[in-house]
Amino acid sequence: MVFSLTLDILKAAFSLLAYFWWLYLPILLLLAVIGVFEFHNQLRYFQGLKWVLLEMKFPKDLHRSPKAFEQVFAGLHAITIPIKWWEKIFVGKIPDWFSFELVGVSGESHFYVRTLEQFKNLVEAQVYAQYPEAEIVVASDYMDELPTYLPDHKYDLWGSELILEKEDAYPIRTYPEFEEKAVAKEDIRRIDPLASIVELMSMLEYGERIFVQFIVRPSGDEWVKKAEAVIDKIMGKKPKASKESLASKIVFGIDRAITGPGGGTETPKEERRADLSPGKQEALKAIEKSIAKIGYYTGIRFMYIAPRESYHRAHVAGILGTFKQFSTHNLNGFKMNKPTRTMTKGLFKKSREYRKKMFLFRNYATRKKPLKEFVLNIEELATIYHFPDVGVRAPLLPRVEAKKGEPPVGLPTI
Repeated sequence: MVFSLTLDILKAAFSLLAYFWWLYLPILLLLAVIGVFEFHNQLRYFQGLKWVLLEMKFPKDLHRSPKAFEQVFAGLHAITIPIKWWEKIFVGKIPDWFSFELVGVSGESHFYVRTLEQFKNLVEAQVYAQYPEAEIVVASDYMDELPTYLPDHKYDLWGSELILEKEDAYPIRTYPEFEEKAVAKEDIRRIDPLASIVELMSMLEYGERIFVQFIVRPSGDEWVKKAEAVIDKIMGKKPKASKESLASKIVFGIDRAITGPGGGTETPKEERRADLSPGKQEALKAIEKSIAKIGYYTGIRFMYIAPRESYHRAHVAGILGTFKQFSTHNLNGFKMNKPTRTMTKGLFKKSREYRKKMFLFRNYATRKKPLKEFVLNIEELATIYHFPDVGVRAPLLPRVEAKKGEPPVGLPTI
């Protein structure tokens, strides 16, 4: 029955296309030409961008929660500038973004941010505002220490991009849930969410590397509207009509002109308001709290690189375990994006794995946009990327050992 109905719909679509191709074809060709022209301009625009890599070192006696880095992300959200349609098509302008990176090399841990040169002062101002005793220096790209292409005869790697298990609206477990209040109101026992991965990095042997990259760009309020649709779905409300794209309006406009109003579409019946269980009520509260904060389109990728003779696959499990602690069954969590995972099965396994590893390595080195983005708010971002507090005792974790001060005003000069 279902197969027969599907076949009838396909036959009707092909018959419409056969009779009225002269209406569809010019529009489709025009859209294709615009797409190619836009892609060419975007490539040229991207190649003209100037980047700088900054290494951030934090105070030795840091007693601050990830809330401080949440404010850093809030301040960096100011780079959001709406892109006009003509800038997108004729200039190739694309939204600006940052790459926050957590790097472990031979037992040392480093915190980097890669930003456009024009935002260098903004990044420094936001970090210094929350961490006055921090130190930020321009660094050479640590990826230059490795061959241009990996894996090779000396090094092997394993990695993947991460995505959310559920829709963006559902939040992950954030840093307030890692805090336990003691008897005194001001006494808070804090478990640092990054402690496990920093400790893992401190155990790396010579030549071993762990790279974790967070590609983030500010989002507008479109993700909030999608989250509100999820709320309506949980509550059993009728879904709101979504906006159509220009191409959709043109194509469906032709359909309506040919087939008449309605075009065979059915109006969904409004569902009765559902009786909410305690689990659904908790999910609703968490979503509403999450969308109250500004968000970032986010992509996460990680790699473990090591000489073949000292390659420890168990370190990959340690990285995945770090991200597993942010998961909850009723809300959200992270998982590997299978198409990007450097592991395959079946025919031509070795050659396919090699290509996947090579693509992942080059995408990381060029800080390319991930295959799939998702939205995290600033609280969620600060949970997975922040300066560890004094409780993290990794021996090779670089910290600022001495305080720096400005020279006195009026100091005589020669």
